[in-house]
Amino acid sequence: MNTTLNVRIGQTVFTIEKDAYRILADYLDDIAARCDEASRKEVVDDVEMRIADLFSGWLGDPANTVDTYLVRRAQETIGRPEEFGELKTPNPNEKEPEVKRLLRSETDCVIGGVCSGMAKFANIDPTLVRLGTLLLVIFGGLSLWIYIVLWICIPTESNANKKKEEEVKQPYNKHKTR
Repeated sequence: MNTTLNVRIGQTVFTIEKDAYRILADYLDDIAARCDEASRKEVVDDVEMRIADLFSGWLGDPANTVDTYLVRRAQETIGRPEEFGELKTPNPNEKEPEVKRLLRSETDCVIGGVCSGMAKFANIDPTLVRLGTLLLVIFGGLSLWIYIVLWICIPTESNANKKKEEEVKQPYNKHKTR
């Protein structure tokens, strides 16, 4: 079952699948990022009106739902964002490089996931880290207490993902007219 949203595109209200809305919003944001500040609103409004006309013609009945196929078809009809020019402003949907974080693994753990988390952070085999840690504990180079402290202090992957999702959460419909 797909989640749907009621949005206004141009001057027409459509029911659109959530995935299709994301694709359409990214498309319009990309076009807006390629326009001058002075003409941005006018260009995006014109594109929205054209998309509304296309959707109305293809759907026929206003009770029908816009899906990803129709959004892709509208994109093909209107053209790629690159055809609107070079990027004038950074694309707000462009992902920033992800910062590497030391996290305990919950899926690949023997005791607490500390060694597998360190291995993932360093891009090496977890078995080597586990073996090295075991040798250090046995031969006195690493106290077992340090492992326990790391186990307590290093967050798990799921906790870090939950915190990241809470930070990123914002109203889904960030567009005024879409």
